[in-house]
Amino acid sequence: MLSPAVRFVLSFLTGLIVLGYLYAYLSVTYREQLVWLLELTALLSGGLASLFADGVTQIGDTITYQGFSVRVIDECTGLFEMVIYLVAVGAVRTSIRNKVLGLLIGLPVIFGFNVVRIWLLLVAGAWSFEVFDFLHLYLWQATLILLIGSVWISWLYLVVFREKKRSLAVSG
Repeated sequence: MLSPAVRFVLSFLTGLIVLGYLYAYLSVTYREQLVWLLELTALLSGGLASLFADGVTQIGDTITYQGFSVRVIDECTGLFEMVIYLVAVGAVRTSIRNKVLGLLIGLPVIFGFNVVRIWLLLVAGAWSFEVFDFLHLYLWQATLILLIGSVWISWLYLVVFREKKRSLAVSG
């Protein structure tokens, strides 16, 4: 019999392979159907930037500030990060209710963080392309990984483990 940790890792890796492949296939095959998500991400990021600065423009999937433009592409939507989170939630042995709650809380947090990330990249790029490059290629990649893990661990502690403690207290 496999330990819960081994079961989780195997389930997570299997789900990541399956959903990762499915995501890659669908994002290429149905790219035109995902244009709305690129534009929504750009609209929200540009709107956020407009709250703090004048002269921000957004046309389609492109945001411009002080002559610096950011084009939102598939990888900028946070969709793949949400797939990773979905797989992590799905790999935990808990009730469907807890999983749905985890997705209802975690997916918007990841998407919202991604919108803020793009806004900050836009501001950084307008200031310095070198800073933009560093933030885009290194800092934000690591930060997204930490965010996914943090949201997932928070869900585990605030929802899953809390319910298990309540169940033990009631039955004990």
